Amino acid sequence: GDVILVSSVDPVIEGDTLTLHCLHRSTNSPILRADFYKDGSLIQNQTTGEMNITTVSKSLEGVYYCKTERGQSLHSWISVRGESQWS
Repeated sequence: GDVILVSSVDPVIEGDTLTLHCLHRSTNSPILRADFYKDGSLIQNQTTGEMNITTVSKSLEGVYYCKTERGQSLHSWISVRGESQWS
């Protein structure tokens, strides 16, 4: 597809901030208007092509994707780990 969702490949740790970017593959430039979905449900409309979730919790684990006027990204699994006991 022409639309890609960029997220961390590492599991997100509870309490951290998760940032997702919706980009056009051809130009790698941010998309101005993107809808972000989790498990098939719309969670945010953004005009920056970027979505921030502050203070991540385990309930945010799931399948994410974004949609734009050019189409939809592949689905990405975002996993959430418990807080590190060593930090």
